[in-house]
Amino acid sequence: MENGGDHELGSRETVLFPNTPETDLLNAVTMDEEREEEQMEEKIINEEYKTWKKNAPFLYDLMLSTALEWPTLTTQWLPDKQEIPEKDYATHRLLIGTHTSNEAQNYLQIAQVQLPKPVTPDAADYDDDREEIGGYGGGASKKAPVMEVKFNIVQKIDHPGEVNKARYQPQNPNIIATMCVDGRVMIWDRTKHPSQPTGNINPQMELLGHESEGFGLSWSPHQAGHLATGSEDQTVRLWDTTKFTSSNKALHAARTYTHHTAIVNDVQHHPLHASLLGTVSDDLTLQILDTRSPSTTSSATQAVDGHQDAINALSFNPASEYVLATGSADKSIGIWDLRNLKSKLHALTGHNDSVTSLAWHPFEEAILGSSSYDRRVIFWDLSRVGEEQTPDDAEDGPPELLFMHGGHTNRIADFSWNMNDPWVLCSAAEDNLIQVWKVANAIVGKDADDVPIEELE
Repeated sequence: MENGGDHELGSRETVLFPNTPETDLLNAVTMDEEREEEQMEEKIINEEYKTWKKNAPFLYDLMLSTALEWPTLTTQWLPDKQEIPEKDYATHRLLIGTHTSNEAQNYLQIAQVQLPKPVTPDAADYDDDREEIGGYGGGASKKAPVMEVKFNIVQKIDHPGEVNKARYQPQNPNIIATMCVDGRVMIWDRTKHPSQPTGNINPQMELLGHESEGFGLSWSPHQAGHLATGSEDQTVRLWDTTKFTSSNKALHAARTYTHHTAIVNDVQHHPLHASLLGTVSDDLTLQILDTRSPSTTSSATQAVDGHQDAINALSFNPASEYVLATGSADKSIGIWDLRNLKSKLHALTGHNDSVTSLAWHPFEEAILGSSSYDRRVIFWDLSRVGEEQTPDDAEDGPPELLFMHGGHTNRIADFSWNMNDPWVLCSAAEDNLIQVWKVANAIVGKDADDVPIEELE
């Protein structure tokens, strides 16, 4: 997966030839060409961003951009929400990490975000400088009460190296698992750590076994304390953290699977079937494991060559037990039926670079979200597959492409749906920018109509 290695964010490799009088000139020309290419790409990105910024007031009911001190490779909304009746906002929490490139201490972090209670925002509320809409200050709408921006880091826990991925345990959200750059998986009980770091790295548990780092991390929604991980060491490991004893913080895997032949990029528990686990890899395969089977080395229960390039992500549909999606470095998303993996149900095309994250909408069965190194988050509406289009509409993408978020100017590392506020997302990019946003109800609501084209540039 392209997330691997030493995580030099947004880096570009320059190929130079050995130094000789003849190659010195060639190297100089190569570097000039690459510099010119980078400048052109930056110009295109800036122009696209300016267009998005002008259109943003018509596209969002909520838009908040915040620059973190350090980038985060991971983000997930925690499941709780705090409301105070007399207040015009609700408090939500985000799980994030840091990527300091060894320039500073890394942290597992909890952020607190105040989101306005549902109102009908006005495009006049859009603050062009802050890039905010929906009552977050700067506006003077009678419909949306003015608030100050509230995005605060409320807890920082010392972490060994960057946080590749962090996910909370569904049965107890105070328990958090993190993937480390040295292959260790760490378990934290955030209630046992102060709000400010102490300078000591003190996880509640260390899971030992992976020989290199990874990004695959999935708690079982069915069995409390059961965890699955996938790594660049080509293995998938299952852990039972309930077997932990206070006399020894180290825990080894209950089972190790060796069914892949290349880096394992993602693992996901099936939301409805406790024994099913999906895994995807640089070996181009999607594989389904039945954890009831005693074999850990033979082929998975089901396996399919799913894409033309590495498969980076998968997501089971929580409302439709047989449907899942895979995202690939070949820029496409595959939609599959577990009952017949011989061929895709459909291929979604619209990204211009590697697809790195996928997540189904928590409340809308047909809606899938995806993010990519092309700096975009896309919403797909599978109920629209096959709809007829006019030639003009077809130029904007296939009928199932519902919405494209263009607020980032760097590669997106992760995104997350908010379980307490439908259509609210958080997306994090490699340039420190984290955005909380909600697409306009006029676009995604039950009675949604297209935004009049004359209002967009």
